This record gives sequence, C-alpha cells and structure tokens, in this order.
Amino acid sequence: MPATALQHFGQDIARSRAIVAHADPLPRANPADHLLRSDLLRSAWMFAVGAIDAYFCDASTDIVAATIISKARHQPTVLPDFFYDIRFPIRAILEPYASNENWRWRMAARKMMERENVLSLSAIQTLFNKFFRNGHRFFRDCIPDWIIHDDARKQVFGITRAGFMALPKSQRGRAIDTALRQLEGRYRDLFQRRHDCIHNCDRPRVAPQPLHLAHTVQKVIQDAEFLVHRCDEHVQKEFREFLLACGCPAAIVSQVGY
Repeated sequence: MPATALQHFGQDIARSRAIVAHADPLPRANPADHLLRSDLLRSAWMFAVGAIDAYFCDASTDIVAATIISKARHQPTVLPDFFYDIRFPIRAILEPYASNENWRWRMAARKMMERENVLSLSAIQTLFNKFFRNGHRFFRDCIPDWIIHDDARKQVFGITRAGFMALPKSQRGRAIDTALRQLEGRYRDLFQRRHDCIHNCDRPRVAPQPLHLAHTVQKVIQDAEFLVHRCDEHVQKEFREFLLACGCPAAIVSQVGY
C-alpha cells in the first residue's frame, strides 16, 4: 500500500509538536497570556486528532484504489461482494488523467471520502475490518500484540506491558477486555475534546475546559502516533492477505501503487 498517508501523518504530527514547543515557554503572568497559551495547546490537540482523521481517510482511499488497480492488472482476481457496492463519483472516473491512468481510481476514491471523517474507533472498524481476516480485526484482535509493544502506554490500556506479562494466562482474557474498554475510552475522549474545541471553542458548558500542561498534549500526540502506527502496520499486513485471498498474484500485490 502506498506510504503517502503515513508520510502526511508524520508531517502533521510534527506540526502539532511544533505548536506545543512554541506554547510551553510562553508567559502566564496574566489571564490573557494564560488563555493564549492554553489556546495554542488546544490547537496542537486539534492538529494531532486531525492527523488521525486524515490518515484513516487517506489509508481507506489507498486500499480501495489499490484493490481496483490490482483487479485491472489481473482480471481473474475475484473481489468480495461488498466491494461492488462502493459508490464512486462519476465525474472523477470520467475525467482524463494523462500522466497515470491508475490515478483516476485514486481520485475517485478520494472524492468518495472527501466529505467523510473518521473520528471514532467504530468508524475505523467499519472502513477497514471488511478487508481483514477473521481473528485479525480492529480492535480486540490486535490488543494482545499492541499491549506488549514497546511504545504501549498505560493511559491507553490501563495496564503496563510488564503488568500484563506478569498475569497468568488464565487472567489475560479479562485483562484484554478491560484494555479494550480503556482504549475505547481514551480515544473517545481525545476525539471529543477536538470536537469541543472546533464546535464551541472548548466551552461545552459555561467556561472553557482547562488545559494548562504541555505534557497533557504531548501524551495526546504520543497516543495519536501509537494508534496510527500500529494500525498502519496491521493494514499493511492484512491488505496483502486480502489481495492474495482474492487470487491476485504475489508479484502484483508487491507492486501495487500508482
């Protein structure tokens, strides 16, 4: 799968980090200065969550376009029924693309997603799980590997890697269920705060929600990176398996691109 989605995510996260680095040392001597600093931290939070949204929209676009291109290169490839229900804007398909014929499918998929957003874990599951094998779907199936990853954080799973590894195997199933609920809650809070910032200037009630610590937003950035990088690794692996299961030769699968 093309690496553009992940590349753009990295650039957007770097922008978020730059805002935090700029905001952290700003003065807080009076209420106006304090509010300005907090607003910059809110901006960094919005950038980080926006980067998640953009990544999953782009990655979904890449998968759809790459599937069509693979089918075009190997006609005997048999796609599952759900794929034929995907609706593309006719204009994007009919427009001429002189530089690269395959680009029309990329543009059609992008047009299909341009008014969508992916700001919930359930939306991510809806877009991607149909391309994954049973037992390899977002998110519970991934947690046993993610929870012991070197970059895993307690704020995401509610338990440390060492704590999970110390559990007897008989208790790990329950710990995985608990970790899934913690993961869902953590990212729901991250997405909701971004929604609050955009739709009511972070003032869901009378006063703006407090945001004083740069470290708070740094954790948001860490968790955005963790989610996207783990998902990208999983998508890369599972999308290959999807195409192979459709009968696409390995040589074509390894060269899917635009």
